Amino acid sequence: MQIKDVRPESFVKQICCDRCGLLAEVGEAEFQEFVSIELKAGYTSIFGDGNDVQIDLCQQCLKTSLGPWLRVSNATTRTDLLQKQLGRFDPDRHGGEFPTPADDASPALGSKAAEGPGSR
Repeated sequence: MQIKDVRPESFVKQICCDRCGLLAEVGEAEFQEFVSIELKAGYTSIFGDGNDVQIDLCQQCLKTSLGPWLRVSNATTRTDLLQKQLGRFDPDRHGGEFPTPADDASPALGSKAAEGPGSR
């Protein structure tokens, strides 16, 4: 028999942009658009070995700061790419891995070109 109980857990109620100071509260649309980065600096990192690095940015500051380097695509583009990859997938040929660009350049297994000369 399982006996259940309820325990309080912490959650993020508000996020403040570290760049512009914009404050967003849970439930607001802007809250969902914040980007939070948290990492532990590695050996010889410019941030210092093992230091914690954190930043919270609103969407405007993210675009202002990193816009030229962001890769933005829409769901349709991602779905189309996935459908294209799935269309090229052959479990017998690819062994459970997605095809790579090299697969496009090489002839399909079992084709006459793949057999080579003298294989008849």
